[in-house]
Amino acid sequence: MSRTLVVLGMVATLALPSATSAFPFGGRASTVLRCVYNSTIYANLGPPRGGEYIWTTATKTYQFGPPAYAGQWLLGLAGAPYYCIYRISPLTIYTGIAMTMMGSSGPAAPAPPLTTGPSPSPAPSPTPSPSPSPTPPPVPPPGTLDHLVISEVYHAVDIAHGAKPANEWIEIFNGTTATVNIGGWKIEDAIASDLIPSGTMIAPGRFVVISATSTTRSRWYIPSDAPFVSLGSSIGDGLSSSGDRVVLRNTSGAVVDAVSWGTNTTAMNPSAPVASYGNSLSRVTFSKDTNTASDWGTRPPSPGK
Repeated sequence: MSRTLVVLGMVATLALPSATSAFPFGGRASTVLRCVYNSTIYANLGPPRGGEYIWTTATKTYQFGPPAYAGQWLLGLAGAPYYCIYRISPLTIYTGIAMTMMGSSGPAAPAPPLTTGPSPSPAPSPTPSPSPSPTPPPVPPPGTLDHLVISEVYHAVDIAHGAKPANEWIEIFNGTTATVNIGGWKIEDAIASDLIPSGTMIAPGRFVVISATSTTRSRWYIPSDAPFVSLGSSIGDGLSSSGDRVVLRNTSGAVVDAVSWGTNTTAMNPSAPVASYGNSLSRVTFSKDTNTASDWGTRPPSPGK
């Protein structure tokens, strides 16, 4: 059985950004018109995301949308039926997926040459400006929380990002205006607890990602300003996808924040929703913390951001 996703659009040529921008490629942009994929892959991974793509002769791949998060859908230019690649590293190809693209009856065309307008008139020499003041340390935007919270829980690990419990992770957000040392704090689930390594610091308005093993880091794009902590063992007894909890305790043993989901109602009742396969349990806002299920929703994971 197959499912079909139809996305309509027109071919467009974009002014391509530089190599340091969100698109590190060159090529022609267009839009996916139709995508067919088998129901087993749909159930496990969800539908591919349609949208603009960019072609490059170097990688022979199409990339859908800016690479804002790991695990986005890529398309290998191997010829019809243009097999879909779910993740580029490690490479996982699902040959049960085929895509039809605007103008895809033959090989993709190379990028059109860039056109330039007339040379601009020389600009007047700018007036020297005073040296800028030192950049102040980052602080949370107005209206955000004023304490540390658990901000994301990844318990429904998909095949592209490892396995349970080794590649489960949680994310903690520092909503204060000061750097906080959470070394010696504890993370616990419904059964067991883990000590956060000494010297683990979170800058104001920033995140820390805590995972069972160090292999998790290479499976995601985690910003350099978000510390990554490997516990060396499962988070608690391993996070149950049907129902569990995560509790953050400080060095005094006091509960700083907690969330429970599914069948576990020990942290909040009713509990937060269970994340579907490949998604994460995430805070829906940083403007308030009601300690209820209304603070939480599910979405594609975004560790460290």
